[in-house]
Amino acid sequence: MAKNTLKTLALALALFSLAGAKESKFTDKRDGKVYATTKIGKQVWMAENLNYATDSSWCYKDDPANCKKYGRLYTWNSAMKACPTGWHLPTSKEWDELEKTIGEKAGTKLKSTDWDGTDAVGFVALPAGYRNDKYVGFDGMGSCACFWTATDDYGAYNRNLVSGDTNLMSSGMESSDYSVRCVKD
Repeated sequence: MAKNTLKTLALALALFSLAGAKESKFTDKRDGKVYATTKIGKQVWMAENLNYATDSSWCYKDDPANCKKYGRLYTWNSAMKACPTGWHLPTSKEWDELEKTIGEKAGTKLKSTDWDGTDAVGFVALPAGYRNDKYVGFDGMGSCACFWTATDDYGAYNRNLVSGDTNLMSSGMESSDYSVRCVKD
């Protein structure tokens, strides 16, 4: 039994070292909110969803308690401007770099242990859901962490972590409202 425990501990330490995860804090001067951050490889990411109120952002089901736990859901246009000075909405290439740094089963390693992940790199992804008034309203809480990514040649994209899946998935739906994770400039 002790051998398996030591192997598990050694594997966890190796992954932590490989990714270079280092946790810290950042205070958003616009509203005084303090965010946990994590360094993964060469990138520094917010380790929680942005919760800065804009005209085009919402708490899931309009409940402030959901903003406190999960952050806000942003339209595409508001997401592009939501990150504080010194931070930005990550590009598709930055998400790819994050996934490559983490390696196999990156989705599982990004998800919170309160969800169905290992949170091996301090990213603490939670299933905050999304908003789409055109089709379903608020949906996906408990099963989907959907993050905006900066536009590329194909338009607006998001990265999704879903229950039971071990990877990050890409899709594009500019008409929905998703969470924002900022990456340091």
